[in-house]
Amino acid sequence: MKTLLGLFVCCVLVTTGTSLECEVCTGIGTSCTGRMQTCEAGKDTCIIGMSESSIVGINFQMIMKSCESSRHCNLGPQYMDFGQGIAIRTMVNCCVGDACRTAAPQVPPVITGLNGKQCPACYSMFSNTCSAGEMVDCVGPETQCLDLAATITHGTVVINTVQKGCVTKGTCNDLSLGKKEVAGVRSIITKAECRAAS
Repeated sequence: MKTLLGLFVCCVLVTTGTSLECEVCTGIGTSCTGRMQTCEAGKDTCIIGMSESSIVGINFQMIMKSCESSRHCNLGPQYMDFGQGIAIRTMVNCCVGDACRTAAPQVPPVITGLNGKQCPACYSMFSNTCSAGEMVDCVGPETQCLDLAATITHGTVVINTVQKGCVTKGTCNDLSLGKKEVAGVRSIITKAECRAAS
């Protein structure tokens, strides 16, 4: 009995010492494949994120797989509306090991019901500024006003972006200043402010 217990403890110690590996990729559509990557310290789960962007009536979906912190697992559906017909819906699923092969995240449904709140809105790509001359009506769970500025780099492409509009609380909880890299996309967030929508 002591031998069996000793083997069990040994197996547990060996198992907990192994590093987490996640598939890392991004793609247009609902699937992507990439290399397995050993996760760095603090990134204790694999994530699969699905988003749908609407830009003036044109919709497209994106998928992202990466290593992340498990704090992302409880953010729930994220909604963003930047006015001028630009909106994004995102859902992140967390998984480890074989569960990642069968995980099928879904884009959150469209919500059209206004919640009575508004935010200043603008969206600028390739510029460090945008004038929030428009007010956008927030829908459903969008209870926060976002003011974000970032530089995003993917390969040799560098994009400066400013985004202002209605977002969910989960979106605000997921933002932090500084550098971040996910699936080969590097971002430097220089401004990330949220306030309650009014």
